[in-house]
Amino acid sequence: MKKISLLFTSVMFLYGTASVAQKSVTEFLDMGKGAAEVMSRSYLQPYGEMLGKSLNGGWYNSASIHKTGGFDIAIGVNMTIAPASSESFDVSSLLPQLPGSWSLKDENISSSPTIAGKQAIRPVLVNNDTDAEIEMPDGTGFNMLPMPLVQLSVGLPAHLEVSARFVPNTSLGDAGKVNLYGFGLTHSFKEYLPLLKRFPIWHASIMAGYTRLGADLGVDSYSGGSDQSLDITADGFTSRLLVGIKVPVLDVYTGIGYGSSSSDFALKGDYGSLGKDPIAIGYTNNGFDFNAGLRLKFGFFAIYGDYTFGDYSMLSAGIGFGFR
Repeated sequence: MKKISLLFTSVMFLYGTASVAQKSVTEFLDMGKGAAEVMSRSYLQPYGEMLGKSLNGGWYNSASIHKTGGFDIAIGVNMTIAPASSESFDVSSLLPQLPGSWSLKDENISSSPTIAGKQAIRPVLVNNDTDAEIEMPDGTGFNMLPMPLVQLSVGLPAHLEVSARFVPNTSLGDAGKVNLYGFGLTHSFKEYLPLLKRFPIWHASIMAGYTRLGADLGVDSYSGGSDQSLDITADGFTSRLLVGIKVPVLDVYTGIGYGSSSSDFALKGDYGSLGKDPIAIGYTNNGFDFNAGLRLKFGFFAIYGDYTFGDYSMLSAGIGFGFR
């Protein structure tokens, strides 16, 4: 585990988006089980929240739905962007939560980078019982997380459309395994509004979607332990009101609604003096947001992109193949 941030490495390995952090959560583990959990939670928070948030994007690229039997396959990526406020945290505010006696070597240096930030001068913590010193790890300076997705959508009777995204339990060799699944349902309600029916270019629908990601990843041996692994689970649910205009070649759409997400990270196994399953960290994120986008369609081929506004903004883009 030397020079490896476990959670960051796992997420980055799955999606190949950046290099490994130079400092490691191992240094937090060396502070003891309780202190490691407190410090790791703040240090890794942006990626924990972005992972869950990224599952809620890419469900639609139009406010209209397929006719019965129509379908498309979309291949895209959701790029979640962390706010600037998440790139650092105040170490001094966490000191009262740490077991034992810890203090800042220099009380004027208390702002430390999260894994999404980067900082040349970082706080140094001192164990007042042993005089041991630990410098806070630097971040990556990379405040974005891409989530690639492949999705199938099919039109059904009664003005319905069902969507599915699925990655079976896939082996990553010695690194572990990962799986993902999700289901969405969209219902067009334009047909119930006589005024809207008079304007064929206008479309309106409601949708809901749920996605779950799971991973069981191997970690390097720490402290002579055994059967060590990192378990990751993330869930995302979103519900949306969609409104848009569809003309030949071009779709313009917007969606507003409520989303919630969670992600959990747990070190499993025997970690020597730290005992079994020493760290379990969870993050949640929920609230209202909206997005706007457009799609260009040329026969069976389409290209789309949209932007979601919220505490964690997101850029979604991709291509699709199919017919309506």
